[in-house]
Amino acid sequence: MGVVIRQSIFTSVISYAGVVIGYINLLYLYPRFLEIEQIGLLRTIQDAAILFVPFAQLGLAQSITRFFPQFNASRQQSSAFITLILVLSFVSFGLFWIIFRLAEPMILNFFQEQAPDLAAYLNLTLWLTFLLLITTLLETYSRSHLRVAFPGLLREVVIRLLQALLVTAYFVNLVDFREFLIANVVIYVFTLLALIGHLIYSGHFQLTVDFSFFQFQKLKALLQFSTLSFIGTSSIIIIGKVDSLMVAGLLGLASNAIYTTAFYMATVIEIPKRAILQTTMPLIAEAFEKNNLDEIKKIYQRVSINQLIIGSLLLIGVWVNLHNIYALVPKGEVFQTGAVVVLLVGIAKLIDMVFGPSSEIIVLSRYYAFNIAVVLVLAVTVIGLNLLLIPRYGLAGAAGGSVAAMFLFNFTKYIFIYFTFGLQPFSRHTVLVLLIAGLTIGLNYALPVAANTILDIVYRSGLITLVFAALIYFSKSSTELNELALRTWKRIFGS
Repeated sequence: MGVVIRQSIFTSVISYAGVVIGYINLLYLYPRFLEIEQIGLLRTIQDAAILFVPFAQLGLAQSITRFFPQFNASRQQSSAFITLILVLSFVSFGLFWIIFRLAEPMILNFFQEQAPDLAAYLNLTLWLTFLLLITTLLETYSRSHLRVAFPGLLREVVIRLLQALLVTAYFVNLVDFREFLIANVVIYVFTLLALIGHLIYSGHFQLTVDFSFFQFQKLKALLQFSTLSFIGTSSIIIIGKVDSLMVAGLLGLASNAIYTTAFYMATVIEIPKRAILQTTMPLIAEAFEKNNLDEIKKIYQRVSINQLIIGSLLLIGVWVNLHNIYALVPKGEVFQTGAVVVLLVGIAKLIDMVFGPSSEIIVLSRYYAFNIAVVLVLAVTVIGLNLLLIPRYGLAGAAGGSVAAMFLFNFTKYIFIYFTFGLQPFSRHTVLVLLIAGLTIGLNYALPVAANTILDIVYRSGLITLVFAALIYFSKSSTELNELALRTWKRIFGS
């Protein structure tokens, strides 16, 4: 357990460090050193590769997590298991490559009018897809060995630091733009080799062709599970990345640069959700094991209200400071056209948070297949909404589609859980927190704007946080957050 706790602490620190570096890259270095269309092309290549990965791996990463405990009895079995996974990954990527080449004319046609520059870099996108595919599998394998900190360090910190150095090298003319794009892919070669080296050093990576222990029934079960996981995982990635690619194809690379920058600004709202759910999932699983629906109801409602409180504060903080953020961003007057995207995507993230751990409850129950079906339908819905709304409303249409899809997704799960288990996450505190959030937003519009941008951020954020936190505390909306506040007060002031 000590190893798990240490790794979790390191991973949390690494994640937040990665967010800070990511914000510096996306909100300062890229706008300062690159043209808007160049940022859009870079982000389109990266998002396309991320979108392609689940289709290229066919659910193998999830199979590592599911089946690894069965093949960890000896180092020989573990080595044979990861070797088989890598062999299957080459086969799955080969199938993906064939399908991609067959669909290439259709892909090029979609981007031809608004983003013709992408055509010259499709092969680069395929290389990045392959590198991300192998990296994802080895990261999952590393986590199965409870080695999570180093892969997280590479993914969240090292890659972003190298990207910062690389864009600086481009700015001082050490590389041209084509070399810059190629070098962005080479970064992933470096981190993949570093990951392999770490696994070898820790004694967890050795290839073998001895598959004698791998029975046909186990292989069949692995492939079946991979196929089922592929449907769910690919749909989730479609939901998260297809909008940026459709913006690039329908509106152009410059619009995609603005959209992806605004989208990333809003994702800070959901960062606490990841930590909360990591703690929550084992509790839900244990409650289902004991058939304790009362405990699941408590978890459902507590997670919902806590995520609503934290998410609301973060969304308010981002929204009320948006004019300040854009004032600090190079070419801010151009990127500010995406302000509505920040708000709408932020609302979509908050909707996802207020509905609590609904996906986790369904997945950990015997009705787990329902969540996969809903995610698949949502993916199709997102594509349909984007095709309908982006040509009419531009960036706001893409963001509005995300809000609509996220609400429909969570409302469907809410209805299912309510009629299946008799559970729902809301209470009178939900309405109370929403009212407090509204009052806090109203306060913002009564505050004068300071002459200095940094000073305005500090005083505005501090005052709004103080008012929001005080109202939440005295309303007793969250027992857990009140107890945390009291413990923190006593630790600082000793009484």
